Amino acid sequence: MRVRRTRFATVALVSSLTLGLTAASSSASSWESPSAPAPAPAAASAPASDAAGGGYADSSSSASALASILDATAAANADGSFTVAWTGFLARGEVYVYASTDPRDPARSGKRVATSRSGSTVVDGLDAAKRWYFKVVPAGTSYGVVTAPRGVGAQGALNTRDLGGYRTESGLAVRYGQVFRSDGLGKLTEAGVGKLGSLGLDTAYDFRVNGEIGSNGPNKLPAGVESVNLPLSDNGVLATVIGAVSSGDPVKQQEMLGDGKAAKFMEDVNRSFVSDPAKRAQFAAVLKAVARGETVLFNCSSGKDRTGWMSAVVLTALGVDRETVYRDFLASNDYLKPSIDATIRQMVASGALQNPDLIRPMLGVQSSFLDAAFDEVRKVYGSFDRYLRDGLGIDVWTLAQLKLRMLAV
Repeated sequence: MRVRRTRFATVALVSSLTLGLTAASSSASSWESPSAPAPAPAAASAPASDAAGGGYADSSSSASALASILDATAAANADGSFTVAWTGFLARGEVYVYASTDPRDPARSGKRVATSRSGSTVVDGLDAAKRWYFKVVPAGTSYGVVTAPRGVGAQGALNTRDLGGYRTESGLAVRYGQVFRSDGLGKLTEAGVGKLGSLGLDTAYDFRVNGEIGSNGPNKLPAGVESVNLPLSDNGVLATVIGAVSSGDPVKQQEMLGDGKAAKFMEDVNRSFVSDPAKRAQFAAVLKAVARGETVLFNCSSGKDRTGWMSAVVLTALGVDRETVYRDFLASNDYLKPSIDATIRQMVASGALQNPDLIRPMLGVQSSFLDAAFDEVRKVYGSFDRYLRDGLGIDVWTLAQLKLRMLAV
């Protein structure tokens, strides 16, 4: 559902979250290239990154709540159950776990699904067709932490994820159920479309160009979700892959993609996201939609490059630290691994490709790709704040609206 905010509420944000705004500005202006962070421990049947969804206190929480339960995570299991775990001062005391399809306050809108003293519990019996959010509440208190799996589990779109749950450097957290990222939705199953229908989406923004949509099909969306095409060229990534593989010539493939050429190609693509005015306009349109209260999903073909930079922009604008932003970016390798491995097996089996390492950089992501985009931000604008303001047209008022809507205590 669309969230509407008043000018008074936005002014209240500026007053009450000054530390958050300041911390976000500071971190966004001083990016350096981090090393690739280690992945979180894997949950059964889910990519390692799926278990990395953190929790945040709901709007009724206070300092005593944060002292009670410091963090919570949720991961989807192969059998349809969920593993919910938590840490904190009262983690070994009696704790109630609630589940709801509404991310705002699962304890009020949902039902109690578990009681535990062990610091974790397995929840089963929930409708697999829906997206579930959990709240962990110590017995005898009204305080709690909201969490959810990172992956949405939409059949036919491996890389569909929630941007919620990440912490900012000031200690605030990104709300679940507001912004989703994805690969192409043209191959969604009926169950996949149904899962998207439980997200409460207002708008789906598709960054693919006409050729990609023609090849893989238009996005399949639930009734009532507005579809908006914001075409962003991939600078010939797909054409380059097809040209190299279809040649079947290992010498030509080495000339085209070897000696770091594939990675360099992808780095140039990511730089163009910052330097190209037409591309900046498309990214700005989505960021402004989030700020004005739309619940959105954005996607490209693989959900890793154009979608990866859009996600990095959203998280950085909110003040999420750089290591976390990179972790979210690199998680595409985990979510897309079944597809990448199957594609390479097919290429090798057909005799079209002898050295899979030549093509892998173009099918996945590397830290250097995101490095290139942020380097371009520094080169052209000097800081991420100026990139937001001068490159994307995000003024102070719009940024305040974005944070009011997207951040929780």
